[in-house]
Formats: sequence, C-alpha cells, structure tokens
Amino acid sequence: MKNTLRICVVGLGRAGNFHLTSIERIDGLELHSVVDTDAALAQREGEARGCKWSTELTELLADDDLNAVIVASPTDAHFQYICDALNAGKHVFTEKPVGHTVEEINTCFELAAKYGKALHLGFQRRFDRNFMALKRRLPELGDARIVKASSRDNPRPSYDYLKISGNIFHDMLIHDFDMLMFLFGAKKPETVFAAGHAYDETIASFNDFDTVMVSIKYSDGMVCSIDTSRIAAYGYDQRIEVFGKKGMATVENERNNSVNLYTENGASHEPFNYSFPQRYKDAYYEEMIQFKDGIRNGILTNVAQAESVLSHQLADAALESIQTGTVVQFKEFVKSNSRL
Repeated sequence: MKNTLRICVVGLGRAGNFHLTSIERIDGLELHSVVDTDAALAQREGEARGCKWSTELTELLADDDLNAVIVASPTDAHFQYICDALNAGKHVFTEKPVGHTVEEINTCFELAAKYGKALHLGFQRRFDRNFMALKRRLPELGDARIVKASSRDNPRPSYDYLKISGNIFHDMLIHDFDMLMFLFGAKKPETVFAAGHAYDETIASFNDFDTVMVSIKYSDGMVCSIDTSRIAAYGYDQRIEVFGKKGMATVENERNNSVNLYTENGASHEPFNYSFPQRYKDAYYEEMIQFKDGIRNGILTNVAQAESVLSHQLADAALESIQTGTVVQFKEFVKSNSRL
C-alpha cells in the first residue's frame, strides 16, 4: 500500500500486544519487526507474524524500510529506546513514562523537534469517547470549581511489574494527572497533598502504596481530589466529575451491557468492565490511527511537552507529600527540584 507506515514494536507484553492487534486492523500500517529481551518470545512472535525479530533494537534501526517504533518495553528502558529511535530518524509512539526526570522528558521532545519526527504518548484515556465528549462539553459548565476522580485498577498488576513500575504516582496516577492536562491544559497548581497506605505487604516492601488520595488546589480556586487503588473487587473503576459555575458533568464506568434487572429479590446490573483492556480497547485502536494520521499530516505530538512535564512534576510533588506528610507548595517544589 502506498504510504504504508512500517513499524517495529519493542516489548511484547500486555501493552505491546494491544498495539500488535491495532497494527493488524488498521490500513496503512504494517508490522516491520518485533523486539523483546526474551529471545524465545521475540522469535515466536516474529515468525508467527511473518516479520523480523530481534532482542536488540539497534540493528533494526539501520533499516531504511523501518519508519516508526512503538516503545512498550519495561519502563526503565523507555528513555534509551526513544532516544535511539529518534536519533535514527524514526517516528516514535511510546507508553509512559517518556523518561524518569524532567530532563529526560525534555531531551526526548527536543530530539523529536530536531529531527522533525513524531513523538506520541500512550495516554489512552485521551482517546476514549467518553472523556473526549466531556472535554467538548466543559464550556457549558462555566469555570470549573471542583474535580473529583476515582481510578481503581483491577486486577492487581503482578508484583514483578509493580517492583519496576516507578511507584503508584508515576505509574498509575500519572494517567489522572494527564487527564487534568487533557481537560484544563498545563495549569499549574498552588499546592499538592497526598496520603495513602499499602495494605499489601509485598507492595509495602517496595516502599510503595496501593491506596492513595491526592488533593490539588489551584490559584483560581479550583480544587481536585483523586482517589486510587491497585485493586477493586467489583471491577475496573474509572470515573470523573467536574462541577462548575453553571452545572456538573460526570463520566461513569462502562459495563458489559446496560441491562438493569429488577425482581422481588432486588435490583442488579451487569458488572463493570473487568480490566482496562476491556475498558479502553477502542481507545488503543484510536490512538494508533491518530499516530498514523499525525505523521501524514505533520502533527508530531498528541501531548504537549509542557503537559508531559507538568504531569511528571505533579507525580513528583505527590510522592514528596506522602513521604514527608506535608502539603507541597508546588511552585517552590519545582524551583528546588528543577532536574527531577
């Protein structure tokens, strides 16, 4: 096909497989190669899908037929893969995080700008039809005054994943911080406060938390609360409410179907989607379409650099708050930790 975008997928875990499925479904995308540090897995997927495979990205980047790289590897390797791909003149789509510091995030965006290549970020909620509809209707609410979000995972991720995830703020709450960017832009808060607990002893041994509440206050008066948990027994729970001068808007959970049953025994409805692959399957597909179309139309990022940096700084500030038990004055925190 003319103008086909040939893609290498790095990392063949859960996120990588979502993208492999999208590539197969979308006209104009073609799987060039797969990379995974597990040689047997890389070989098996490569041979099954009829593409090149390797345990190293470097050797594939020299191929002029390769146009773009999707980074879905364990988080510690993201920054290096992104830099290598951009320096080789390839477009990049990456799962979060772009980097573990503001300096690394800025480096990636600067490289993309230097070479005129796309750097798209995998914040899939931005591509969910419900959150997109909420953003379109925000003007009807007038000035936002209260934002409340619940973000409770299900099932709990593996301990192997959690051990290297960064922490609940940079791995999980970062999506909620990005949702604030998506809805309100790179709006800097006055204060950040976080409190939480690790009910799971194994998670506690990682110096991490499984249950957290974050409160954010802005200079214009808007206040935001986000609660999150690594597990919710009743299913994947993702809700948001925006209360404004002229009204309120909510986005509720999606269910397997919308049937409500009423009998002499009471009322019941179908359970919520079990986990995020069900909740966001369409969003994963849509974000890959926008990556393809963005490259063709010169839209080189889907998340502004300032928004990516601010989300990371919010996660840093919340971590500082929970570790010290204090309210973080955001402006001063950023000033004294400019390289975080």
